[in-house]
Formats: sequence, structure tokens, C-alpha cells
Amino acid sequence: MPGKLPLVWEKDLGSPSHAGLAVNEKHCLIAGRDPLDQFDVFSSLDPVTGETQWEVFIPAVGNLDYGNSSRSTPVLGKKYAWFQGAYGDCVCVELETGLIRWQQNVISKYGPKRQLVWGLCSSPLVWKGQLILNPGGAASSLVSLQAETGELNWKTPGNDFAYGSFIIATVNQQEQIIGHDKTTLGGWESLTGKRLWSLTPEEQDDFNVPTPIFHQEKLIVATENNGTRVYAFDQHHKIIARPIATQKALAPETITPVVAGNRLLGISNGTLYCLEFPSLKILWEAEEPAFDSHATLITDNKRVLITAAGELFLIDATANNYKVISHQQIFEPGTELHSHPAVLNNHLFIRGNNRLKCFVLGIE
Repeated sequence: MPGKLPLVWEKDLGSPSHAGLAVNEKHCLIAGRDPLDQFDVFSSLDPVTGETQWEVFIPAVGNLDYGNSSRSTPVLGKKYAWFQGAYGDCVCVELETGLIRWQQNVISKYGPKRQLVWGLCSSPLVWKGQLILNPGGAASSLVSLQAETGELNWKTPGNDFAYGSFIIATVNQQEQIIGHDKTTLGGWESLTGKRLWSLTPEEQDDFNVPTPIFHQEKLIVATENNGTRVYAFDQHHKIIARPIATQKALAPETITPVVAGNRLLGISNGTLYCLEFPSLKILWEAEEPAFDSHATLITDNKRVLITAAGELFLIDATANNYKVISHQQIFEPGTELHSHPAVLNNHLFIRGNNRLKCFVLGIE
């Protein structure tokens, strides 16, 4: 990424959003709000030109902390796309036409009847024809819907929802859904929703926003009150409660770390940490003013692309110290970059408040 990145196109979106971007060769999926802030607006743009292909408007009225827009990254399938709004509206849309195949509000149908503070923040998980969501109801903490019809496959009792996304991991040849509810970390059988294990952290009141990472048969978990931990599993596919390594210094509220080779890189409290995996020993650390804001990290195992406060950093993940390969201001200084960017075919798609830009990365 030498020099200034070439800008391919940019587009005014009319409203800010926390939702990440989902991009393939034909579609760039985004979420936003209408000018009167009464509707969720789910859209597809042409990734080559930025032109709008279709828009879907879903009524969603209320007043949440940090705005009313979706927090969830859309999911791209071969024929369909899935969006989720902060108020629980889940929509399956035909990719080519934008026609709604099905929609339902999973909070009102499956979740608790209570005031939403931040709203539903996790991203939908599509796996083997299932759409897995976490509405947080006492009888339906997690639910699995038929992805193409919205019909219920299963629901499992449990706790209120947290704010992070779920992953699929194969633990000792057993496929599990892994993620957080409001107070615990858990694993669920992917085809039935049966809860396999539960782990309550030492320190309470984590927001549980960062996504867990499954790597080399280990689970990496990072939260603001309990720091970063690496867990192993026993022969019965259950997590071993005592972590094999901990690192209190890396304690992110919202930023998910990334694994690059045998290293874990993450940001908390304005500092970028490079940790050895699985020991979590600090190899080096670095501070940048931009790292005091929310940041996102993307890696190709050799380099880490960091976006924060309107800036873009390309970091050498293999170096023995903090080595910036390239740095560029891509939005106005201090611009909050809450929406997770996307990379496709050496192009970076990135949203800052109500503006979306597409750059050529120039990375080989």
C-alpha cells in the first residue's frame, strides 16, 4: 500500500450507521436510516460504481443509545441476503431484485419484552441452511430459523442477549455455536441448540461485544473486565474453565482482536498490543492518537489493516516491533469509523458516518 490510495468512488449515504459492510462481486450491502429516522433502510450498491441497485424500507421507531441504525453486518448468500435491525427486524431479501422473501421481528416474537438500550447488535449467522440469531428470550435465548423461509428450526432457553456475534467452531470433531449471552460464555450444539457448556467469568458486567476467535483448537476471548484469555477444551468437547493463558493489558470494550500467524493483535485503551499465541506474552505495544477511538482490524496473516478515527494504518504483523508499512488519512480527522469495512479483490470499502468510499489497496 505505497503512497496515497487511489479513490475509485464515494457516495453520500444520507445517514450514519454502525452496521458493517458485506461485499461480493455484484453487491455491496449497507444499512442506514431514512431522513426522518423512522425506517431502517437496507440497500445494495454496485461495488464497481457505487450506484444504488435497490433499497428496502422497514418501519423501526424508537430512541436507542448511539442512534437507531442497525448494528449488524448483513449476510451475503448465493441468492439471498439477510439484514437485522437494532429493534429486532430480520429480513431476507432476494439479492438480484431486492424483493423481500420473508421478514419478522425476532425481539417481539422470541425476545423479552423490555426496554432496548443499545438494541440487538450481533450479526446474523448463516450456517447449513440455518439462520442463527440471539433474541435473548427466557425460552428462546438462541433461535435457529430456516434461512430461506424464516420458519423455526429450534429454540433454546437461556439468558438475555449480549452484544457480540456468534461463531461456528469444530471442537474435537463436534460442531458448536460459540458466543456470549449477557453474563456467560457458551457453546451450543449447532443442529439442535442444546447448550453444551457454560462459563461465567471471574469479573462480572462485561458488555461482551468482541467476537470470540477459535484458533488451533483453542478459544480466544477478549473483554473489558476480564482481559484476554485462551481456553482449551476437554475430550467431551467442553471448555476447561481455567484458561491456559491470560493477558489483562489487552481488555477491549468493543474491538475484536485478530490472529496473524502465531500472534494476536488487538487494541484497548489507546494501545495496540502484539501478543504471542498461545502464551499471550506481550511482544510489543504501540500508541497512536487514533487508537483511542473505536478501531477495526483485518489481517492476511502477515499484515494488519487498522481503521480508526478517519485514519488507515497498514502494520507489519511479523516484525519484532511496531512497524507501519503505510498510513493515510481517508476521512476528516477524528471521524468515527464504527462500521466494519470490507476488502474484496484488492479494494477497500469503508464507511465513515454517512459517507462510503471505495479505494484500491495496492496490496499484493
